[in-house]
Amino acid sequence: MRSAGARAALRVLALACRVAGWALLALVAADAVLPAGPRTLLLGVNGFVSRLVPAPLLGLFVFQTPFGGALRGDFAVLAIVLLVLDWIFRRLSASPR
Repeated sequence: MRSAGARAALRVLALACRVAGWALLALVAADAVLPAGPRTLLLGVNGFVSRLVPAPLLGLFVFQTPFGGALRGDFAVLAIVLLVLDWIFRRLSASPR
């Protein structure tokens, strides 16, 4: 049986992963469809997130879009990993063992 503190910590980790995952997906969408002017406002955010992406994944699956942006596949993969971790942590926090 997990303690209440461990379950609470898992729920907090799940929430953090969920928020970060959805924020990354929003950034992927913004990078792909925003015109050049507004997209330049995201350069700092993109730089920060790029530093958090593991080196073997950085720059993979990046494709130019017809809108002039880029689909950042490396960010999308990281977002999916975070959302899967959210699901795992939520399952573990609800588990009676």
